[in-house]
Amino acid sequence: MIDKKDILYYSTSIEMVLKELRKEKGMDQGKIKGLSQSDVNIEFAQKYEIIINMGRMESKPNFGIIKLLYLCDYFGISTVDFFKRVLTKEKKEIIEFIKAKEEEKRNRKRTKK
Repeated sequence: MIDKKDILYYSTSIEMVLKELRKEKGMDQGKIKGLSQSDVNIEFAQKYEIIINMGRMESKPNFGIIKLLYLCDYFGISTVDFFKRVLTKEKKEIIEFIKAKEEEKRNRKRTKK
């Protein structure tokens, strides 16, 4: 039976893969740090005439199959390869990513005060 922890790990893995794909695509285009979320939003709108919010898709990856198909096409990856990448994330790597994300969130809150 799947529980909340499993869902957290799967959704975090999807977030990690989306960020990796965005970085890889940008590096292929000669951008050292990869594409920004805004870059993807703009290119996506131009290519597919669909508006997405890449930041939201990465931070809360709960989107339908149609958007997944568009994302895979945009990043030049099959859905099978997308899910292979998601499933190859190690538990330790996922936990480290979650901890880093939480730390980043805490740091942002501190700087706002």
